[in-house]
Amino acid sequence: MEPLAGAEVWKARLDRPVRDGWRGWLSAAERERAAGFADAGERRRYVVAHAALRSVLGGLCGVPPADVRITAEKSGRPCLEDHDGVDFNLSHSGEWALVAVAPPGTRVGVDVERIRADLDHVELARRMYQPEEAERVRERGLAEYFRLWTAKEAYVKATGAGLAGLRGCLVTDTVTGCWVTDMGEGSATVSSRSPDQEAWPVRFLDVAPGYAAALVTTAWTPAPRTG
Repeated sequence: MEPLAGAEVWKARLDRPVRDGWRGWLSAAERERAAGFADAGERRRYVVAHAALRSVLGGLCGVPPADVRITAEKSGRPCLEDHDGVDFNLSHSGEWALVAVAPPGTRVGVDVERIRADLDHVELARRMYQPEEAERVRERGLAEYFRLWTAKEAYVKATGAGLAGLRGCLVTDTVTGCWVTDMGEGSATVSSRSPDQEAWPVRFLDVAPGYAAALVTTAWTPAPRTG
């Protein structure tokens, strides 16, 4: 379970004015998607989140944010056009966004969720989580539901497991090996229930009051280039 060590995470507050030029950093598809939000606040948050992503990636790649080229793998997962193995992931919810980047040889998934009280978290956990996870939600409450959800989302975003992976993975608390960052501390492992799948470490992040967040990285060998 070595991956996690090299992953970095940036957080961005989304409730801020959109600066001149930020929309120009986005791709045509992203600008079209932003324009599709009926709510002006959600439109602004989307633009700020994706501008933050390009700001981070541009700084790491040594190019202006507007020159960051993001494409997609066959699965639809976003990746850098000239990434040289560097992987990234973006998540945003409410007024916060997280950008995670991992070095070559690893894939990264990050998730942040605003904790909402307008749902039946016990019933949802019973239907969607593993039995032992549902019991933990029943005992620990709403925050545990979202804590587990962010770990699962980060896992499927790192592995590309999709919606089926959300239902099929298990998050297990660990007693040792606690990672500490400037955004908080906490640890667990997450894995598919399939017996041949390795468990990967989870780092829980303290983003802001009322939010849950998690980071997962997995080992990855890219497919060989052809042509």
